[in-house]
Amino acid sequence: MKVKVIGKTNLSGTSKKTGKDYNINMVYVTHKANGVEGESCEEIALQANSYPFRDIIIGKVYDVDRDSRGYVVAFEPAN
Repeated sequence: MKVKVIGKTNLSGTSKKTGKDYNINMVYVTHKANGVEGESCEEIALQANSYPFRDIIIGKVYDVDRDSRGYVVAFEPAN
């Protein structure tokens, strides 16, 4: 699915629940959706070690691929 990045933020710290460290990039995107006039929007969580914050460019279009459970398996610039 093609999405356009409209915002991003980095979240890192230690989970209160598990005690494990986390480092994720939240990416805010818009995309076409059935039944929506205009565009729909959502936030996508990306592992920071796989998708560095500095490499995610606001205003750029990306291709997102997800597995059968909805987890992101690819987030790459669209051609």
